[in-house]
Amino acid sequence: MAQTSSHSCTVFITPPTMLKLQEYTAWISVDGQPLDTYSVETSLATNEVTCWIPSEAGKEFSVHCQNSSASGLDTIGAFVYIDGQGCHGNLFERWNMNHTVKFSHAFVSDRITKPFVFSTVRLTDEDEFVDATSADLGQIQVRVCKVVLGEHYNPAQNQLQTEHKVHERSKKAVTHCVGLGEETMIPPTMLRKSHCIGQPLAKFTFKYRDRNLLKANGIIPVPAPLKRKASQEIIDLTVNDVQAGSSRFNDPVRGEHNLQRTKETERRSKKVKQEQKPGVFVEVIDLT
Repeated sequence: MAQTSSHSCTVFITPPTMLKLQEYTAWISVDGQPLDTYSVETSLATNEVTCWIPSEAGKEFSVHCQNSSASGLDTIGAFVYIDGQGCHGNLFERWNMNHTVKFSHAFVSDRITKPFVFSTVRLTDEDEFVDATSADLGQIQVRVCKVVLGEHYNPAQNQLQTEHKVHERSKKAVTHCVGLGEETMIPPTMLRKSHCIGQPLAKFTFKYRDRNLLKANGIIPVPAPLKRKASQEIIDLTVNDVQAGSSRFNDPVRGEHNLQRTKETERRSKKVKQEQKPGVFVEVIDLT
């Protein structure tokens, strides 16, 4: 949530949750709620929209894509790529305007699916992994294309690789990947191959990272902490008090009262001097 300030009034701006390009919209949901998107960039030359989203290890997620175009003769589908790997796709219904397709599971076989879940990558000290980190690790992509349908095939051919290792000395701040959750039994299922025609009509890329990393690199704005004002005691030093000073301190009761006030003021002064302002230390890490 971004923050803007005008005088003493603070206004919070809610970040967008959906990426949109022409008639197509895409978003990622966790616990039934779309995730906020940050640093959204759009390229009309390549029909691509990119953004950053916060990920939390152990959380299941789903990918959504909506087609709001009028019905036509073309067969159009949306296809999901997880960490650079093609997963599977769904076709938009030609007669159903604003049709939304959802991807929440990967096929393990023709009878078993497993849900997508954000997971933690495995660190290794094996030298072969120093420069082996995939450039697409940490990305979820949706491609919308015109397609031609082909033959049917067994979903087991779409095995998703979920074991990812990152070298300890890697400069890439990829701490999360996509894993799979508990399996679910489904009726026997066959998928149908499809071939994209021409360039994608839209391409949505969600780059996911741990929320704290996004904050440390300034992608998620962090509101500035409010400064506390030290309480001050105002002492009246008018002429009358100065002139009556001798009689005031000669009075035992009033003199004792003023002495207590003086000691209390000194204690407060010492307390204020001893307070330390909290410091925030962050390390900027390469997220590309």
